[in-house]
Amino acid sequence: MKDKISTMIEAAIGGDVLTDDGGGFVSIMGKSSPSIRQDIPAAFEAYTLLSHFLGRLPVRPVTLDSTSPLSDLSPAILHDATAARLVALLPIGAGELTAVAYWLTDSVRSDQVKQMAGVLALPFSIESHAGVEHLLPEWFAAFYVRGEPGHCIPILALRSVLADQRFGGDWVAVALERMTAFALPQEQAASAVRNHNGTTL
Repeated sequence: MKDKISTMIEAAIGGDVLTDDGGGFVSIMGKSSPSIRQDIPAAFEAYTLLSHFLGRLPVRPVTLDSTSPLSDLSPAILHDATAARLVALLPIGAGELTAVAYWLTDSVRSDQVKQMAGVLALPFSIESHAGVEHLLPEWFAAFYVRGEPGHCIPILALRSVLADQRFGGDWVAVALERMTAFALPQEQAASAVRNHNGTTL
């Protein structure tokens, strides 16, 4: 499975954006609107982090859906072949959040959160086009303080989604709802948002 994931990563970041020579998802982003092009560093970082940890963390076949939120957030790469989803659970030491994922966590404003240890969850979808599978980073990420399922902080990873009218200006609520498709625990965070007591990022 690691070889397959590695191949999809290489396809996504391959090619030359400037010369339009081949390339996958990142190259397509380079041909899109200015707001999407601004997300290239974060998307590239998502792929390179996955590639880096692919050789360091176990890859586990799991079921990722809304009916069974993950109770164990131990660092690993979780793959659901049936649902065509993947989640990288990356270990973050105290004070290392922005050092590990600078672009992906750029929207985090709290210095207190940046200093905390935890687990950074990076979700990916796998889409098939013309018989070829493509690995696509989701527009959000999630940081679990101390790796606790009950302490979830949603992160806006790809800012271009803010231009999408379907979000209605409330990306946090949409992200929390989308997390359930990847079995990422978020009930306490969602409850806090519903009660207007959500964490300020």
